[in-house]
Amino acid sequence: MHQRFPTLIDLLTHNAQAHAGQPALMWQNHVLSHARLLQAVQTQAAALADAGIRPGDRVLLLAGNRPEVLVLLGAVAWLGAVLVPLNLRLSPSEMIQQASDARPALAIVDDDVLPLWTAAWPQGMPGAALASLPASADSLACVGAPASPAVPRQDGPETAVLMLYTAAVQGHARGAVLAQSQLTASASQTGQAWSLDVHDRWLGVLPLFHAAGMGLSLALLGAGGACVLLPRFDPAAAVAAVKDQSITVCATFAPMLGALLDAAENGAQGSDVLDSLRICMGLEPPAVLERLASVCPHAQFWSAYGQAEVSSMVCLGLQRERPGAAGRALPPSQVRVQDAAGQPLAAGLEGEIAVCGPTVFLGYWDAASLVPFKPADPWHRTGDQGRIDEDGWLWFTGRAAHKQLIKTGGENVYPAEVEQVLLEHPSVAQAHVFGRPDEQWGEAVHAVCALRAGASVTEAELLDFVQSRIARYKKPRSVVFRQAPLDRADHPSS
Repeated sequence: MHQRFPTLIDLLTHNAQAHAGQPALMWQNHVLSHARLLQAVQTQAAALADAGIRPGDRVLLLAGNRPEVLVLLGAVAWLGAVLVPLNLRLSPSEMIQQASDARPALAIVDDDVLPLWTAAWPQGMPGAALASLPASADSLACVGAPASPAVPRQDGPETAVLMLYTAAVQGHARGAVLAQSQLTASASQTGQAWSLDVHDRWLGVLPLFHAAGMGLSLALLGAGGACVLLPRFDPAAAVAAVKDQSITVCATFAPMLGALLDAAENGAQGSDVLDSLRICMGLEPPAVLERLASVCPHAQFWSAYGQAEVSSMVCLGLQRERPGAAGRALPPSQVRVQDAAGQPLAAGLEGEIAVCGPTVFLGYWDAASLVPFKPADPWHRTGDQGRIDEDGWLWFTGRAAHKQLIKTGGENVYPAEVEQVLLEHPSVAQAHVFGRPDEQWGEAVHAVCALRAGASVTEAELLDFVQSRIARYKKPRSVVFRQAPLDRADHPSS
């Protein structure tokens, strides 16, 4: 049975004692042991406290995959504060909305993406100090004064520690607030399902500002294993990392796994380049899974279901055991399908997927009261539709009417958010955004628009308008113009 730690600091402290010299974080030929990771967390916590960070404060972070992200998570956990990592692909207007909603005391920005921040806040963000994260891999950078005196732990199991923005169902993203015990419970559940231990290493190519990337990092650290972080996904570099660092766990968003297999087959490193892999996970078409079985027959591919609100994954299952299913609930978490009134449905019936258990979030951030809000019902409504068969396997069938979602390349795109931007154009009277199956990205964003009487705009002009206001990955691939009024089903067939 994998140990479940009350807090993140308990997890890091245990590792520093039990696996002191074993690697915890690896990046660009650097290695940070579990003992050194705890020291870095303590040093960073003291520096943040010296900079004025107090329990409950939000620390905004804009950075890619680098070890400082996990050090900062540990540091805010130590102080009882909250880390708010933002998606690097946000537009300036989206960044303004999310940053304003979080109301941070401090914004930490990687030097590489500082222009993105200054585009959003050319005069600086009111109420938030700005700290730079130097783009250097020579040593673990410390935000603040590293010589600050040590501060006592202020962590707690139910203390909020991480806020991930998600669920833009009404045009604006909401912050899902997660407690320390919820993250450690999720790490323990995943570690138990995969039998992770000190010898396992994760290929860290998923963004750490996503629930999946952060959740997998903590699952490996919770087992005493290591995270091998790559600053960005490059297929050749990823293959080299698998071979050189004996990577055992790989999770990807489409189309990353296909590109990884291409690099392995076309490279000059030998046919055994992926032999260390034993666990792969993601959402991939059958053709890619067939290739994986051929190139890497010893690796098991796992299907999964989860979201930020349940601390990453809450269902896992071997794809070969039930092709097409999303796995079974990871105990002690419970997953059920229920009707509109919240009553559980029998096996085989379709309804809304609901989750109950130790990984369910504290609630969505309420900027007015500065606390998370969640309904009293212990069963979290995911907004997803599905059914559970008689053997307990979850089958995802779509999204509930109140939470339509397009999943493209691992990113969530909410049609209502894109429709709202389209309607901001003076020529557009109506807009309908929808997803189409896409061989490369899983789904692609498309739109149908009706123009105002006498107005005109080209598809290219409208797409440029959208891209100037929201992240590039949310921009429709195409826009078709129709006569008003639009019907919700009025879009070209796929």
